[in-house]
Amino acid sequence: MKIALSAVAAAALLIAAPQSASAWPVNAPTCEEDIRAAILFRDANVNRSARWAANLKSWYGAGEACPQCADDPCGNHGYHGNWEGLECRGDWIIEDGWSRWSGQKSAKGPCKKITNFHLPDRGLEGPFPEHLKYFPNLHEIDLDNNAMIGELPEWLACMSNLIEIDLEDNDFTGTIPRTWGNLFQLEEVEVDDNPQLRGCIPQGLPANEHGGKVSFSTDPKIGTSWGGTRINGQRCADAPMPDCSHTKIPEDAPMPSKGTLPEEIELPPGHEDMTPEEAAEYFRQRLASNTVHSNHP
Repeated sequence: MKIALSAVAAAALLIAAPQSASAWPVNAPTCEEDIRAAILFRDANVNRSARWAANLKSWYGAGEACPQCADDPCGNHGYHGNWEGLECRGDWIIEDGWSRWSGQKSAKGPCKKITNFHLPDRGLEGPFPEHLKYFPNLHEIDLDNNAMIGELPEWLACMSNLIEIDLEDNDFTGTIPRTWGNLFQLEEVEVDDNPQLRGCIPQGLPANEHGGKVSFSTDPKIGTSWGGTRINGQRCADAPMPDCSHTKIPEDAPMPSKGTLPEEIELPPGHEDMTPEEAAEYFRQRLASNTVHSNHP
């Protein structure tokens, strides 16, 4: 029998697991929804300019244009992804058709989520890339020191897992959207050296601080920084959440090939009626002893 861990149980599994090579699925493929998001982003941005095309070349996988490239975005190299600018973290999803806990069809077995988007210092032009909204698990967006223009998007508030937004040294205009104050996990927002940015700082954004580290990295924690802009430094009320319905991956989005999907994982006899918490503890122990196996030879 195969079951699906809830988000809470999956998080408990990852937190409880020891921080070693066996603590999360190093050899697992990228989660299906993240692959679909990456394909949507690639197809929407590869023709924006020669610089965009060069930085997204590896996002097509192995082929004549890039023989050394890999088909799977995350790959088997720890946190560093195969595709340019991506970093990943492990997850564990187990499935029994339609999950009796979440009511949703989930991917099978262990997989990796795309959590960090890094394309700084590339000279990338144009407005903020809208198709980033389809990445459901991003913790960080880093587009600093490019040539980005236009206003910052309100829909970024829909990306509730964001911890760091780094957009310094660009040419963004307008104000920091007040909807961003709803990003409760944010630890760092850097918009320095965008000379045309103006206005106030949403109340919910992090304080301007020094000391400590950003939770997922060794970067020093800065909080909210806006030097080299016309932002006045005053705090202003947050705005309500924007409509997030358009940030869902379209049903007709490209599907990853079968060979990139996670394998099935079987619960042994006698464990079929586990709660999500019990399943998390069971697989934590199996991971610690490195005795979890797929049902494929």
